[in-house]
Amino acid sequence: MSLALAVLLPAVSGAQQADALYRDTRLPPAKRVKDLIQRMTLDEKIAYLGGTGMTRGVIGETQPLDQYGIPAFKMTDSTLGAKLTKGATLFPSYIGLAASFNPALAADYGQAVAEQCHADGYRILLGPGINIYRVPHCGRNFEYLGEDPYLISRLVVPYIQAVQDAGVIATVKNFVANNSEYFRKNSNTVVDERTLREIYYPGFKAAIQEGDVKAVMSAYNLVNGKWTGESKPLLTGILRDEWGFKGMIMSDWRSLFNAKEAATSGLDLEMDAASRLSMENIKKFLDDGTLSEADIDRHVTNILLPCFEMGLADTTDPSNPELRKNWSAHAETARRIAREGLVLLKNDGLLPLDRKRVSKIAVIGGNASQTVACGGGAAGFRPGADFITILDAIRKSASTAIQVDHMLIPGPEVADADVAIVCVNVHEAESHDRNFALPPDQAKLIHETAKLNSNLLVVVSSGGAVEMPSWLKKAKAVFYAWYPGTYGSTAIGEAIFGEINPSGKLPISIEKREEDAHYWGNYIKNMKQLPYKGKGRSNKMAGVRYHDIVYREGIFVGYRWYDKKKKEPLFPFGFGLSYTTFSMSEFKLSSREMTQGDSIDVTLKLTNTGTRAGAEVVQLYIRDKVCTVPRPLKELKGFSRVNLAPNESKKVSLTVDSKALAFWHPERKAWTVEPGEFDVLIGSSSRDLKTAGTITFKQ
Repeated sequence: MSLALAVLLPAVSGAQQADALYRDTRLPPAKRVKDLIQRMTLDEKIAYLGGTGMTRGVIGETQPLDQYGIPAFKMTDSTLGAKLTKGATLFPSYIGLAASFNPALAADYGQAVAEQCHADGYRILLGPGINIYRVPHCGRNFEYLGEDPYLISRLVVPYIQAVQDAGVIATVKNFVANNSEYFRKNSNTVVDERTLREIYYPGFKAAIQEGDVKAVMSAYNLVNGKWTGESKPLLTGILRDEWGFKGMIMSDWRSLFNAKEAATSGLDLEMDAASRLSMENIKKFLDDGTLSEADIDRHVTNILLPCFEMGLADTTDPSNPELRKNWSAHAETARRIAREGLVLLKNDGLLPLDRKRVSKIAVIGGNASQTVACGGGAAGFRPGADFITILDAIRKSASTAIQVDHMLIPGPEVADADVAIVCVNVHEAESHDRNFALPPDQAKLIHETAKLNSNLLVVVSSGGAVEMPSWLKKAKAVFYAWYPGTYGSTAIGEAIFGEINPSGKLPISIEKREEDAHYWGNYIKNMKQLPYKGKGRSNKMAGVRYHDIVYREGIFVGYRWYDKKKKEPLFPFGFGLSYTTFSMSEFKLSSREMTQGDSIDVTLKLTNTGTRAGAEVVQLYIRDKVCTVPRPLKELKGFSRVNLAPNESKKVSLTVDSKALAFWHPERKAWTVEPGEFDVLIGSSSRDLKTAGTITFKQ
């Protein structure tokens, strides 16, 4: 063994290990892992199927193999930042990234998070989370990327690639259809195969087949009667056999209930520690023939191989403190995410404020001075000493000549202000869901302020939709700011005074009333009790009572639902205002015909017709004009974020391939494109579109 190799690898016990193949970094990782597993005892391999448990400062880690010189591989939550890293940046909420419609920014986000993980030796990131935004109530919507599977896929792939390029394993989660938090361990998602294929699978499939993600985490909920961590059809049938996933599949923390089903599902690693995959249970399954030692070897291989591929096994110190030099660059990345994800929903001429015409601003609400930086749960952590509140950001962007007063509740002095800014928020967190309406005290701030000052700006911090019609007409301007993290509030102050031009687009649809949405009467009644509907079967599994959540809307989630029902949402998917204006013209298709495997380029001219620099998100949707099964009126299949100076024009090119025309045929059980015509629709939101042309698909 070379001197360099001897220095690189940890010391091991026993002279017989010194020249072991698994220690030779010149060999392929698979060969090295095979050699290591051949050296491990059966008990060592069984013990490796569970983590070390949660202790102070430890969220989770793999078992150390000290006798072989293999350390424990440390894990940290989550998508939004390196939770356990000292002085870590809390990045803006993931749904704020979705609002940017910017894959390049997603890569920068992933790289920054991974470098902060790597700095303190956390080489397995328990994220990203990519569950569909199905209902606004879900307490973890802020961790996800919105309602559209195409948007999710295009953002999660560069995020994962950047995380892993930075030397950290990404763990895409939570597989699958984990769209509510209310009694989540007792929640059974009842969903048909076509809906899974078209709505809930695509992000995970892209993460595996395009992003080469190294780890997948199962969910707490059941899907069609089986907990996901115990579902062989999901973990082996879909992930392994169909999508070709070769990495590790871990459970969410303490989410397994039936030992035999967990041991045979395809799951590799029980977290935070082995309970169902305990030494006692696994040996019993070996004795009765449920498992073989080859099965155990396969699971251990699935855990170790990604770690060897990423170099985690080849160093005595997994940390890289030198990466702390990048902290200032990470702060700027955080600001960019907030700037590009900030959505201007309404502006009746109030914004941007002219510093020369404004002398006094009243800022109202606790969320201004004690800004909620993030939702709670695994993703949430304290934003640190550098945290910028919304009030701080407004004062920083205002000139010294402008008086900025803050009050928790509106007083008479609000009437004397040139502008009143009300900052409201909802509390969202893992393990519980929230109401659609703003908390009464938050809504009251808006109503009481509006009585005193008509120049009202409302800044909403949340991870999803809230009820607005009761107060929307009273506001002249509304920002959807999501959760800002450590540095993101800066964007609000900058946008108010026109230092930046808002360019975010909604990654969700915002309903006027809950009664308009697909979940009405089919979710949590009065937010107190879920409907227990067993469909003729027992509501007990492994001694745990569970409830069904029936996805009766099928594929018609979000804007697909409003199109089907011919209803107007309050604000549509893809919507967002700017301080400038844009026009789209000169639409061209490179071909009007397509066959299987073909692609067509769609081009257009985008022009900034206003007086300010700005960014527009060109959105492309496909409409199947005639189909033998119900299909959405249109589906997002392309987008491009474009920056333009005033009066500047650019040619924008988007590509449509035959996969963009396909649907999952429920009888053929295959992706299918039927011969016929497909409209190509292009515009600035799902409700502001022009027909760019028609494609004829021929078999």
